[in-house]
Amino acid sequence: EPALAVADALTAIDPEVRITVLGTARGLETRLVPSRGYRLELITPVPLPRTPTADLLRLPWRLRRSVVETRQVLAAVHADVIVGFGGYVAVPAYLAGRGVLSSPGRFAPARRAVPIVVHEANARAGLANRLGARTAHRVLAAVPNSGLSGAEVVGMPLRASITGLDREGLRSAARQYFGFGPDVPVLLVFGGSQG
Repeated sequence: EPALAVADALTAIDPEVRITVLGTARGLETRLVPSRGYRLELITPVPLPRTPTADLLRLPWRLRRSVVETRQVLAAVHADVIVGFGGYVAVPAYLAGRGVLSSPGRFAPARRAVPIVVHEANARAGLANRLGARTAHRVLAAVPNSGLSGAEVVGMPLRASITGLDREGLRSAARQYFGFGPDVPVLLVFGGSQG
């Protein structure tokens, strides 16, 4: 939940900051975001087909619909910045950020660009973030060599309940709980969004 860790950090710096999270009706965000007190706006997901199928033919219409939905959200919340972390909502957000309706003109709606920041949490950048990084104002990565040119390595955003842990104090308690001796090496293996 790097996006929520960033939202928490911004809120800690400025309690008046307004955070709106884009998500899909099928995602975990439908539970996580409201439980943390942030506004959640749902848009149509746009999975990017990796092979030529009928979905590839429908992609332009799905993407256009999702970009329009996202532009409406960005305009409604008067977004100052888009911080993207990849996934199904990222590409529509990156595209919508390039021209958001700000206030209607007499003959055509006025548009304004919203600055984009991309954060790549994986060792290998996903397709959405590779696309977003091309026009982003700032590109950040959790690890070096993520595949995003010019990315600044900033690490993985973590919530305060993790960063504030007493690691030394908990280490011995965890070893005892799991039955590991004090000198036994322990290796934690975990999967990310790519498994």
